[in-house]
Amino acid sequence: MRDIIIKRIEAGQYKPGQRIPSVVDLTQEFGIATQTVQKVMNSLRKDRWIRTEHGMGSFVTTAEERTAGPDGTPVATTAPSSSESAHSG
Repeated sequence: MRDIIIKRIEAGQYKPGQRIPSVVDLTQEFGIATQTVQKVMNSLRKDRWIRTEHGMGSFVTTAEERTAGPDGTPVATTAPSSSESAHSG
């Protein structure tokens, strides 16, 4: 189920900011136990594929949110260019 949700996000079926189906809906769709769906949701949250807003549901994160550091600031994904390294000292 986790891989299917991630594929749906990557394919754009679930877009950034979009609410994903509830635990109840996912339980029915996949025919698995509520506890299993909750574990998958926790895993998706931990890996920043989704964020949950209390009383609102779970929403797909943006690519920037997924690559942000623990404090929410973006993490550099590329090495400095050779010209930047030459000037650093």
